Amino acid sequence: MKNRFRIGYIYRLLVVFLIVCSCELKEEDIHEEASQVSSEKMLPVGGITLPNTVVNEETPYGGRAAHTSTVFDDKMWVIAGIRNQFTYNDVWSSKDGKNWEEINPDAGFKARYGHAMTVAENSMWIVGGTQGNQYFNDVWRSTNGKDWIQTAKNAPFSARRWHTLASIENRMFLIGGLSDNFDVKGDIWISSDGIKWNLVTNLAPFGRRYGHASVLYDDKIWVIGGYDNNGNYLNDVWCSKNGFQWNLVTPSAQFSPRRNHAVTVNEKGMWLTAGIGPKNDYYNDIWFSQDGVTWELVSVKKNFPERGYHTSLHFDNRLWVINGFSLENDATYFQDIWGYQ
Repeated sequence: MKNRFRIGYIYRLLVVFLIVCSCELKEEDIHEEASQVSSEKMLPVGGITLPNTVVNEETPYGGRAAHTSTVFDDKMWVIAGIRNQFTYNDVWSSKDGKNWEEINPDAGFKARYGHAMTVAENSMWIVGGTQGNQYFNDVWRSTNGKDWIQTAKNAPFSARRWHTLASIENRMFLIGGLSDNFDVKGDIWISSDGIKWNLVTNLAPFGRRYGHASVLYDDKIWVIGGYDNNGNYLNDVWCSKNGFQWNLVTPSAQFSPRRNHAVTVNEKGMWLTAGIGPKNDYYNDIWFSQDGVTWELVSVKKNFPERGYHTSLHFDNRLWVINGFSLENDATYFQDIWGYQ
């Protein structure tokens, strides 16, 4: 199901966005289809190289951004998101990154983007997001990607987008985000069932932020980068063993400050891809870290075009970069998927 935004509202909203450091997608500038591009530009040489590249330049669901992705049931999943003036609530899965199956064209929850996702209790979970001027604080779960059950219609945390959702020991932690009226959040909420949510703290040690990334690695939850309530782009790294006590790993990592980047993990470490910088510049770099302190630039044979609002996954021994948005060479919703090995 596709829901058309009100054009006049979007234009007025985007004027406000420009005042707030151009921190959102500029939807009025977007072309109807994402450009199918492939770049031979090499990243600066680092100590880590991913020489083998697989490119799917045209996914069947078209270009999109601000979606969510996860690995579940031995498949990669892409759920909801935005393209041009449309938001989506469809669900797609793939076993190889090239062939995608539409599991549900209308998953039951309202179409949205900027939501958060995690896997816990043998289920995929979706929380929050936005559609036009409507922000959500609902919670949904699915054990198969087709059937979705609403576990909370109005959770006790404020409706928001650009937050993160991470799970450890089957407990979900909702972290930060952006609420209506540009209220940047610094709270953390916990739930073990998606029904009852308890406040951990109103203001985490890492402060208010959105557009950050959160992952589970080395039996810890990590919070990396983002954009804070003072208009600062961040490249700090924090971690927690339990979601309650947090430690600053580094105040300034080797990668440049950014928001709406993506981080994924495998048994070797954490992998950070792309994102958006302080001058609204879009990146296409890849960084790797085993400990969160030292980050090393990764070199690849073929590099994906600059982007933010994408997702990344580790699946089938590859690092995947999935879709996204950029204003680097004109407004583009990417429909490409890149796999590095």
